[in-house]
Amino acid sequence: MFSFEINNWFRALARFCDYSLFFLTLGAITLFLPYFYGPFFYYFLAVAVVFLWGFLEAFFISKWKTTPGRALFGLSISNAMNLPLSYRDALQWSFFLPGKKGVVRQRAVSWKRKLYAFIVSAAFVIAAVYGNVLAMWSVGLEKGISPEGWVQYSSEDAGFKVSFPTDPEAASKELVIPDSGKVLNYEEITSAEDEKVRYSVTHINLPRKWRLAGNTTLLKGVLDQLIQHTDGAVLIEKEFKMYGNHRVLDFHMKEGKDEVKGRLIIVGGTLYRLTIAYSPSHAKELQENSFLESFEIA
Repeated sequence: MFSFEINNWFRALARFCDYSLFFLTLGAITLFLPYFYGPFFYYFLAVAVVFLWGFLEAFFISKWKTTPGRALFGLSISNAMNLPLSYRDALQWSFFLPGKKGVVRQRAVSWKRKLYAFIVSAAFVIAAVYGNVLAMWSVGLEKGISPEGWVQYSSEDAGFKVSFPTDPEAASKELVIPDSGKVLNYEEITSAEDEKVRYSVTHINLPRKWRLAGNTTLLKGVLDQLIQHTDGAVLIEKEFKMYGNHRVLDFHMKEGKDEVKGRLIIVGGTLYRLTIAYSPSHAKELQENSFLESFEIA
């Protein structure tokens, strides 16, 4: 049974629900792409969703006479015979163009269905607006959990915090850039757990012209150089991930008889390299997540 007395609040909520669901879908897709997207990208994406959704909305209407958001509230758009509109006519509805054809119909729904629709649409809107904030908050909670007895190291100069199993030692070193003769100074903070597992954080300020390549390209290049110029190094696996608001490159490699797990991350113009070196016989003693997830930009 259909009603021609359309509730405009339902129509508005249905549209916001569609926008939010589409935004969440696009945001989820970007997490699997090998690029870093800052907050402003998602602000522009939110604005672009209003335009981009119109084309997909027209497809839904021409195919099923409704969209996910409209279906929640029992709304549909069809011609006078209650048949789907053509894609061209559906585009007129999506972009609010004059002379649009078709009729909005609202199926009679129970109060339980209405309540469910309100809750679901509110969840989509809240997830789209606050999803990034909630993700950052949850990462912050994980960082607050450290193994008992571990030491939190904080460097004001380098701008980071991290937890080590024992009191770390800092040492200044030099890195010779292959085929250039140039030398970069860097600092390495190291903590050894009973000489079985070695945890370290290295930070180095990248030359300004290197930053033009983009963070993703730099992360790939740094890992390639690390493998090529480390004796006996063989890459086992690598994977891009999102850590908070930053794209990082996790890696696992063999270095002679030992193995190394680590993470590369670029913040501003600084490259941070977190590594855990261990012999295969001590693999079960690693506290990989406790170390990597404790890292925080101060």
